[in-house]
Amino acid sequence: MSTAVAQNYAISDEDDATPADPNAPAAIVWDKKRLDRLDRNVRKLERAVQKTENKAAPPILVEPDPEVVALQATVDFLSRKLDEQAAVLTRLTGQLEEANFAATQAQSQVQALTARTDTLTKRVDLLDAKSKDMEAALAGPPPPPPTTGSAETDFDQAYSLMSSNQLDEATTAFEAFTTQWPKSAQVAEAWFRLGQIRTMRGDISGSVAAYATSLKGWPKASWAPESTVKLATALADLNRKVETCAALTEFDKRYAAQASAPMKSQAKALKGKAQCAA
Repeated sequence: MSTAVAQNYAISDEDDATPADPNAPAAIVWDKKRLDRLDRNVRKLERAVQKTENKAAPPILVEPDPEVVALQATVDFLSRKLDEQAAVLTRLTGQLEEANFAATQAQSQVQALTARTDTLTKRVDLLDAKSKDMEAALAGPPPPPPTTGSAETDFDQAYSLMSSNQLDEATTAFEAFTTQWPKSAQVAEAWFRLGQIRTMRGDISGSVAAYATSLKGWPKASWAPESTVKLATALADLNRKVETCAALTEFDKRYAAQASAPMKSQAKALKGKAQCAA
């Protein structure tokens, strides 16, 4: 081995120092750490010698540092844990995406079912309304209330039904009155009330017949002026101008003097609308 190499890897023989020599270095404590370092230095010297002499020698097994081994084991463990967590995160992400897709599909189905339910509900309501209309049509008008045995009381009973807006029952009651008490003093007014009910229900032709019947003989009753104007109004709605003007002429002749101001104003407006002669 060359002198330079030997000098580079020289190890002081500190054990030969005499303790009594005041210039001698302090004694070295050979603990495990220092012994390990000494062992590594010796191995380095051996490799250097073998390299210098170009001698083939079996590989030198260098004992790894325990701290490095422990650190590497920790790194490997943490790396495995990180890989495991990454795999778990990937799996959970996939499950979340599947759940979101399923939720979207379910929401679409719920919306479709809601729309379908609304449509069916409307159809059911319509069918129910039609069914009630058919039942009413098949049932016919309600039976008249039983007669009280008195024309005046029967009339009051029918008028009460009309006042409470029970138009079907009132119609039946007044029609029954005209049949039950054809010679009663109130039969003309019963026809007038039937005309009012038919007007409220949009039966213009029926109201014309009722008003005309009530005015047979041109009664002097308090309701007669109104019945005449309402008859003229219904005739005008049916575009029967000649008959409208004839009814208004009778109004002026028979009822204008006793009619109220609103009735007079309405009759005057109808004359202008029908273009009746002055």
